[in-house]
Amino acid sequence: MDAAGHSFDHLVVVHYHWRPGGVRRVVELTLPAIVAATPSLKRVTLLSGSSPHERPEIGPLGLPTAFIHEPACDYFSGQQDDPQAISRKIRKALSLAIPESDSSRTLIWFQNPALARNPILCREIADFSRMTGAALILHHHDFWCAGRWARWNELQRCGCPDLSSAADVLFASGTRSVHAGINLQDFRILERFFPERAFHLANPVDHTPPARQADIDTARAWAAKELKSDAPLWIFPSRFLRRKNFLEAALITRWLRPEAILATTSGQFSPDEANYASDIKDAAKRGGWRVHFGLLDKPGAPRVGNVFCIAEAVVHTSVQEGFGMGFVEAAAVGTPLIAKSIPSVMPDLSALGFDFPQLYDDLHIAPGLFDAVAESGRQAELANSARNSLPGPFQNLFQPLRFDASIPIPFSRLTRRGQLEVLSHEVAKSWDMCKALNPCFEKWLHARLSPTPWPDQPVRSPQRYAEDFLKIASSIPRSPIDHSLNAKHAQMEFAKRALAPDSIFPIQLEV
Repeated sequence: MDAAGHSFDHLVVVHYHWRPGGVRRVVELTLPAIVAATPSLKRVTLLSGSSPHERPEIGPLGLPTAFIHEPACDYFSGQQDDPQAISRKIRKALSLAIPESDSSRTLIWFQNPALARNPILCREIADFSRMTGAALILHHHDFWCAGRWARWNELQRCGCPDLSSAADVLFASGTRSVHAGINLQDFRILERFFPERAFHLANPVDHTPPARQADIDTARAWAAKELKSDAPLWIFPSRFLRRKNFLEAALITRWLRPEAILATTSGQFSPDEANYASDIKDAAKRGGWRVHFGLLDKPGAPRVGNVFCIAEAVVHTSVQEGFGMGFVEAAAVGTPLIAKSIPSVMPDLSALGFDFPQLYDDLHIAPGLFDAVAESGRQAELANSARNSLPGPFQNLFQPLRFDASIPIPFSRLTRRGQLEVLSHEVAKSWDMCKALNPCFEKWLHARLSPTPWPDQPVRSPQRYAEDFLKIASSIPRSPIDHSLNAKHAQMEFAKRALAPDSIFPIQLEV
């Protein structure tokens, strides 16, 4: 690729899957703009492990577009084949997606490689790049060494016996590559260790046009049929992921709108989230919770944005995010949002001009709503187990979980069992014991929830995103660069940040 211009003529977008979520939404919003801004582009290929019926809704791009579905590209935790067979299938998919004749003029836009959900895919793409000269934009939304500790075992099973080899694979050392981070905190670390090859590529912000009344009516009818109720609808925009902290959303909904049904947009989960999903489903069934899992999972379901339009509120309680697309999407359609403030994403959203009316730091729980002795033991055991499961160089960074049963504790700092104990109490009891600790929630209970105002200042449009994407593409080096040491140091820096006491949440350490 010529550093003086955008000379690639084939763009290949790679992700583990196209299930609803932030990465898919980014591709849906930006790919048409990137294509429109790149005159040299002749074709586009999207490669993933999703099944054929799961694909981004991008519409006609005006040039040949191929969707290649290879299950071996999906999460390693869900694979049935051995690593050698997975490698062979991925290599075959890459050769199908990128013919050898045009590989040197191909740009691979690889989503979330350092999350390590499939280290074999990362290795095969890096090997392909070294062999053919294909260029890489490694687009980092999250990092395995930023709290996704279950990935370490998978990295070892995939042929990365130590942290150095893991960093080489996940940061594609020895390739023609650059790194893009979606938030400022991540970018600043990348910039330190990959000077002149790291960029801040924040997600686009799209002010969605008002939905057609017919689409809203269709979504409302769909929801009423699926829920078998016309009760108020509150939306939790996620599938089963521990970091999304679903039980906090359930407690908030119970306190503020007990007659509402809290619905997740998806009921899907990966194998390593299976215990979490099972525990929540079992508790919901036993307790008769007003929840519904996977509202939009069935074929023919309405779009997420249209369901947001019929909801009274969107609840966003994640303890960790890369950017926070749910914040923006709720604001775009004018649906009130109740959201937990996330330190890694608020600087970016604030810089865009967003001011969220129902934003909170922590939801505090009074002593007495959970078994403090049992919880203390659970936390100590969990911390010890988690520390021992970390790679050796990370273990000394790990500090004991902070737990003091004599004072109110943030709900997000409880184990799953502790959270479920809180939810086992009658709504009136838990609210009476906690309302004085959470004045913002008491205020919202007695006031009409407000939608998030759309910023007056220009926001980051898909077109602006495309311009920045092409600037990044033009900076890709003409020759491979070995940055093994830099990759190892960057990985360690992300781990240091993630293992600071304020960054550790029990629900992320559990299995």
